Amino acid sequence: MVKVELDNITKYYGKRRGVKNINLSIQEGEYLAVLGSTGSGKTTTMYIVAGLLSPSEGRILFDDEDVTKKPSEDRNVGFVFEEYNLFPRMNVESNVLFGPTVKNLDLTDSRQIAREMFSLLNISGKEMNFPDEISGGQKQRVALARAIVSNANLLVMDDPLRALDAKIREILQVELRNLVKDLGLTCIHATHDTQEAMRVADKIAVFKDGSIVQFGTPEEVYNEPVSIYVANFLGETTEIEGTILQEKNQNFLIVEDIKIEIETDLKSGTKAVALIPAELADIYSISERGEINYDNIIEAEIISSKCVGEFYDIDITAFNQVIKAKELIGKSVPLSEGSKILFATDKGDFRIFPIEEDEKNEKEI
Repeated sequence: MVKVELDNITKYYGKRRGVKNINLSIQEGEYLAVLGSTGSGKTTTMYIVAGLLSPSEGRILFDDEDVTKKPSEDRNVGFVFEEYNLFPRMNVESNVLFGPTVKNLDLTDSRQIAREMFSLLNISGKEMNFPDEISGGQKQRVALARAIVSNANLLVMDDPLRALDAKIREILQVELRNLVKDLGLTCIHATHDTQEAMRVADKIAVFKDGSIVQFGTPEEVYNEPVSIYVANFLGETTEIEGTILQEKNQNFLIVEDIKIEIETDLKSGTKAVALIPAELADIYSISERGEINYDNIIEAEIISSKCVGEFYDIDITAFNQVIKAKELIGKSVPLSEGSKILFATDKGDFRIFPIEEDEKNEKEI
């Protein structure tokens, strides 16, 4: 395993900036998820770490060694591209064993690791097939096996599970993290999928417009987003605008003359927006009012509901606006259009931002 430091990394493509002032510290054996939308700078950062691109400014350090000018083949990095980049004239086994072969590693041990990878990635039996004889998802799994079997200290992956179907992708997110930990690798995993980042990562770096806007553990990033952008990127939310009121050591957001108890350090009278994640917007039948214990219980109405796997996606109306909610299948609540329900939240469920300063909070790290 290896410790990785990105020191003030900036990359220009002509006059266009790819990334700016990227500062990251990835500890030995740490699994970092680089999370962001298309064009946010994730892939540029991955390529710079692997040595496939040179930064315009800044340094890359591996265990305190400056490798900024070191060629990619000398960095001992296993790279999994978003595309497959398999050798078309080699079969699956030869593709996977290419790294150990050119590095003169023990092929007996490498074949054993390869067999374990084939089983884990559900490509056993495909060893003699060529890339044009297997599916796109299978090609991506071969690329993943090839990077891991190459005996690298650092694994860099650019959307490695994107080509897989949803169920296999979910399983592999957990298994991939376990495998990386068992092998003692340091890992940087770029993805646009929030749930994937949450499942695999020790730390998450959220990218926007070529800069890091938040860095922390999955829990920190989810529970304490530094901006509306981050909160919205991490999940489906509803924005509720109002005015802060401090009263009897309690904090409220006043919306349409309704008091919503919240947690905030903002001063009374501040115009603010409260974001409520859909999964924290709980709903109950009217008859359950005396049986539930929440800081806020407000009467609302169902607009629509749709079954999406194990959840219902529900739209309700309260404060003269639409609020997004999620409920597990099987929960006994009225879901038909027009049903009167209770919208329940606790004060800590909301992410609060002053309206006039929300963009300032997207500070670079």
